[in-house]
Order: sequence, then structure tokens, then C-alpha cells
Amino acid sequence: MEDRHVPPLVLSFPLRKLFENPYKILTPFVKRGMIVVDHGCGPGFYTIPLSHLVGEKGLVYAVDSNAKSIKVLEDKLRKKGINNVKSFVSRNINFIPSNSIDFLLSKDVLCCTVLHKESAEEIERVLKPGGKAFVTIRIGRGSDPRSLSAGEFFSLFNYIERKGSSKFHAWVVLHKR
Repeated sequence: MEDRHVPPLVLSFPLRKLFENPYKILTPFVKRGMIVVDHGCGPGFYTIPLSHLVGEKGLVYAVDSNAKSIKVLEDKLRKKGINNVKSFVSRNINFIPSNSIDFLLSKDVLCCTVLHKESAEEIERVLKPGGKAFVTIRIGRGSDPRSLSAGEFFSLFNYIERKGSSKFHAWVVLHKR
């Protein structure tokens, strides 16, 4: 019998929408016709808005290590008739060609791996010259090897255009020159 477990994030979407507006976050970065990546897409909270923003001539790579989340996303895409998203079950983005991406979103992914430097290098590698990325983490506490402080997080990147942090989060906007 097929496992019909729904990832917990799917259940939090209604509440999440009260605090995060994907269009407000993405609109400054994403235009029609772009090639974009939703790194750590989960079941598609940002993927579907990205697909609308890039339009029919754009492309969204949706990447997540959780096969169940990708299945939920693919079901949503099929039901909505969205054809400009390619989904991948993967822990990394090393299959994406260098210098090929206009915009990359990586929301709270680097704080879920021990491969911080490698992941940051991959994010910068795939961006086109002129490409941008919005990368966030949850600030880690304690001895978990996945934990990052804001300073450690900032030190991972070469192309920081803007950055910020709070007690619980840190973020960067990258702009590859």
C-alpha cells in the first residue's frame, strides 16, 4: 500500500501564508522568461509563485532531498496545469550547469546540512553573471554540526550585495558580477 503521509510543511501552509507572502519576497528578483531555482522547494510554497512569475517562457528547477515533498509538488503542478517546472529529488544542485541561472532561492536549506561551504559554492557557481540569489538560514544554537551563526553564514559567500540578521534568522542577497 502506498504511503500517503503528507509532509508537515504542507499542513502549515495556511498559517505560513499569514507571515510570508511569496510574491512580495520574489517580485523584486524574478521577471518573465527567467531560469530560476527553488533550492529546498519542499511541496512548493515558493515554486508555484515562481512558475507564475517566470511565465510560460521561463523555467523553474524545483530541488528537494525529500521524495515525498517532490511527489506532493508534482501532484499540485499536474492539477494546476503548470508545465514550466522541472522537479528533482536531490541533496545538491551540482547537476545544474554553471552560469545558467538568473535567480536562485534557498530558504533555510544551508542550516539543514553540514556541507555549508560546498552548498554556498554551488549556489554561486550556477548563477549567471548578473544573476541573483536570496539565501536564508535559521540561526543555530548548540553543538549541532549543521548550526551556523550569522557571521559564519556571511563568510561562505563572495557575491554579497546585501545581508541582515536577527536573533533567529540571517539572510543574504547575492549578485554575481
